[in-house]
Amino acid sequence: MKTTLFPAIASSMMLTALVLLGSSCSKKADTVTPDCVPTVVEVTAPITVATTWDACHIYHISNMEVNVTAPLTIEAGATIKFDKGAGMLAAGGTITANGTAAKPVVFTSWKDDSYGGDNNGDGSATTPQKADWHWISFGNSSGNSLNYCKILYAGSGSTDLERAVEMGDGANNSITNSVIAHTAGGTMQVSAALDMARCQHSCVATGNTFFDNGHPVIIGVASDFDNSNIFHNPDNVSQKNVCNGIFVDCVDATAVTATWSATEVAYVLGGWSGNSWYMPTNVTRTLGDNVVLKFHKGPSTTGFSLYIPSGVSQLVNYNGTGVEFTSYEDDSRKGDTNGDGASTGMNGSWEGIETSGPNWYPWTNIHYAAH
Repeated sequence: MKTTLFPAIASSMMLTALVLLGSSCSKKADTVTPDCVPTVVEVTAPITVATTWDACHIYHISNMEVNVTAPLTIEAGATIKFDKGAGMLAAGGTITANGTAAKPVVFTSWKDDSYGGDNNGDGSATTPQKADWHWISFGNSSGNSLNYCKILYAGSGSTDLERAVEMGDGANNSITNSVIAHTAGGTMQVSAALDMARCQHSCVATGNTFFDNGHPVIIGVASDFDNSNIFHNPDNVSQKNVCNGIFVDCVDATAVTATWSATEVAYVLGGWSGNSWYMPTNVTRTLGDNVVLKFHKGPSTTGFSLYIPSGVSQLVNYNGTGVEFTSYEDDSRKGDTNGDGASTGMNGSWEGIETSGPNWYPWTNIHYAAH
C-alpha cells in the first residue's frame, strides 16, 4: 500500500475574519481577552508564517486543503471546522495542537453544532455525518503533535483509503490522549482512521480512544504500539469499530525492533499487504502477555505466513501468558476483527509460522494454520 497525498489547493488570499456571533473580539496578536466572544475565522490561504489559533475563534476551512508550510500552534479550546473535501497538510511546516483534558482541540464538521455552536446558521437542518471532511496529514514533515484533541466525522478520501489522521513518514510525530471517532470506512478499507503505516520508529500513539470507525488503526512494522489506547466508546462500551483491531502494514515501513503490547484487540497481519512477512535476520518483535496476532488469508490461496529466519529469538515472549496466533476470522480471541459478526476460524486459513528450511513451528498457541 502506498499513500498518495491529497492535492493541496493554493490560494493567495490573506486570512480574513468573519464575525458571526455577537460583538467582535478585542484581540492582539496571539492573545485572547478573558471576555472574548467566539467568532468565526474563514481560513482561505496557506499557513506561510508562524501562526497561532486560539479558543476565541472557530476556524472554518472550506473547499480546500490548507498547506501548513510554517509552524502552526493550536491552543487549548480551539475549534476547527471543515467542509466536504477540506483538510490540513503539514507541507514543510508543523501542526502542534495543545489541548487539555478540560479544553480539547476539536477538529470536526462544519455541520457539527456541538462544538462552537451553529456556525453555518441553519439551525437543526443539517447534522454531522461520517466523511464530512477529508483529513489531517503530517506528510513528510517531522515534529507534529496532537495532544488532547477530538477528530470527528472525517474520512472523505477515496472509498478504500478512508482516514482521519495520516501520520506521514517524518520523525517524532505523535498523537496522544485524543479521540478519533465517526470516521468513514467499512470492511473493505485498505487504511484506517489513524494511518501510521509509513511512520518512523520515533512516532508515538498513546492514550487515544477509537470508536465508530471502519478500521481504527493501521501501523507499520516499525511501530511500537502499547496498551494505553482503547477501542470502544468509554460512555457506551458496546460502541466499537467495524473491524476492531490494530492492522499491520508489512510493506511501507522498514522493519525494526519494536514492542506490541495492546491487549483489548488483536494485531492483524496480512490481507492487502502481501502473503507473508519476512522478518529481517535478528530483528525482534517483543509481544506482551495476552497479546493476540491474527493472520489474514491473504490475496492468494496460499494464505499468510510469518517467516523468522533467526528462529524463536525473533519473537520475544512468543510463548508468554495468553499469547495466541490465530486466524483473522477467529472472533473467540479479541472479538470481531473482520467486521462480519460472529465467526470462527477455519483450519488452513493461513499458513503458519516458519523458519529456514522451511521448518514450521507446531506451537500449541497456533490456531487454524495449515502447517
